[in-house]
Amino acid sequence: MRIERLTDNRIKVTLTTADLMHLDINIEQLTPDSKELHTFLFHIMETIREETDFNPYSGQVVVEATPSSEGISILVSKMQEKEKHITREQFEKISSVKPKVRKRKNTLAAYYFNDFENMCSALSMLQPEALKVGSLFRQGNRYCIFIKNEKCFEKSMNILSEFAKRGLLTAIQELHIREHWTMLAEGDKLVSMAEGIAELEKK
Repeated sequence: MRIERLTDNRIKVTLTTADLMHLDINIEQLTPDSKELHTFLFHIMETIREETDFNPYSGQVVVEATPSSEGISILVSKMQEKEKHITREQFEKISSVKPKVRKRKNTLAAYYFNDFENMCSALSMLQPEALKVGSLFRQGNRYCIFIKNEKCFEKSMNILSEFAKRGLLTAIQELHIREHWTMLAEGDKLVSMAEGIAELEKK
């Protein structure tokens, strides 16, 4: 973990994949209001407090997490306003954490399959246009497909909802899947794969 003081009111924390493994952090569990996210953020805040003169318990703090070439880059910014001090004990009792999420121009939707048969059935029915901008991944017996969350692909998303479970996909989770799951096919290759499955199902 690397901590950099950017300004008087901003700290940058960089965590590599190895850092996340050492902290036993599962990226997929870091969802808004989850216990895992709260524990993770508290660890970051405590480390900042111990290793710098930046006090994360004073004033309003905004936390932004984005993928980086090394792993995860976290910006902790203190809003410039009249300070309101809270104690460490009060921070630990916070029950709701709402991280600021940066909107992406083309938001992706992620659907998870727990078996091969459902994945094949869904894939053979999806719009070729949706598959052409999609990606399919595998980890063990689980499969995950990314497609663009756009109105023109609503039919495909409805089909996927029947065969798979839609999951929250943050920028960090997308990076984790792309780095740690096996890419099976994307774009034109994914279209060809779906067409091949459709042909087999006709026989």
